[in-house]
Amino acid sequence: MPEALLLTFLAAIGVGITATVLLSRSVAAALPTGPPAVGIGTVCGITDVITMEVESVTGAMFTGRLCDESVASILRPGAVLLVAFDPADREHLSLPDDMLAVRTAFDQMLVAKGLITGSQLDLIRHGTRTHGVVTGMRATGGTLEDYREVELDLMVSRPDGGQFAAQETTLIPASSMAKVSPGSVINAYYRAGDESRIAVSVPPS
Repeated sequence: MPEALLLTFLAAIGVGITATVLLSRSVAAALPTGPPAVGIGTVCGITDVITMEVESVTGAMFTGRLCDESVASILRPGAVLLVAFDPADREHLSLPDDMLAVRTAFDQMLVAKGLITGSQLDLIRHGTRTHGVVTGMRATGGTLEDYREVELDLMVSRPDGGQFAAQETTLIPASSMAKVSPGSVINAYYRAGDESRIAVSVPPS
């Protein structure tokens, strides 16, 4: 589901912040001075450089390289990392400095690709986080990339006590369908005083 991609994004921020601290001043000085573009990079290989497959916020796919031995020591093939790059020289990657700008660009990409709605994103960013117990799940047959659309019936817990029933149609990673079977507990978001809309979050398996 799209919210799972957000969790991956948040995890990538943690790695990105750690890696940024490890970058040397000489490397930072060599970065482009203009506003960089951002994307999500998946580590393909680590030698003297880190080779990554990158998807930009516009959906473009390309291969790039990140050069830093210190960063390489905390990464492994398959790791997901937020990266910045000069659109005119996409092969050379760096680590983004402005994480707020990166998050905004990432949010725009999710909405543009249809992996999440603006309403769901608003609840996840600004709503109350709690959890819900799945009481029913129906696959609609809809698909988008590696996600499957499902209709969920949930019993959502209020942080101050009590529960309320809710329904949500959302996208789930195909690898995580078992995590939304009846009886499963998943993250849920809503606004206090408005229990008519919720968003849910299920990490990929």
